[in-house]
Amino acid sequence: MAQRPSFDMAKLSTADKILAGGSLLLLIDTFLSWQKISIYSWTAWGGSGSFAGVLMGLLTLLLLAGTIAVAAGVSLPVTIPTSTLMSGLTAGTVLFGLIKFLFVVGNHSSLGAWIGLILILAVAYGGYMKMQEQKTVPPTSGFTSQTGP
Repeated sequence: MAQRPSFDMAKLSTADKILAGGSLLLLIDTFLSWQKISIYSWTAWGGSGSFAGVLMGLLTLLLLAGTIAVAAGVSLPVTIPTSTLMSGLTAGTVLFGLIKFLFVVGNHSSLGAWIGLILILAVAYGGYMKMQEQKTVPPTSGFTSQTGP
């Protein structure tokens, strides 16, 4: 009988934990007030630069789902490597999050936007740590020594 995938937090590296936690909190933060103009209050999904907020929210959701899938041992049905997919989702989340923040900060920003900026930076740091984990050390020279006959 084949075993079912199970979620194991011990399988996650520190970078994966930062990505999962940061993206979960950022997703929650998108529903807080990011912008207040007069009597109106907008979340990250609306207001100034809403296109960037929507893309940030969707990419954050996909990043969180991808991190959970990797931790559960589920193979993703895509033809590109998982590390490339997760790097792209992280970069998109950070890019559109910063664009949304820049639109909002110039036009009556609220506390949710500043919390969002901190969480965007946390996701960026998690992505940076993940890239550092995946780097391989190149050989010191092009020649390898062989021992034996």
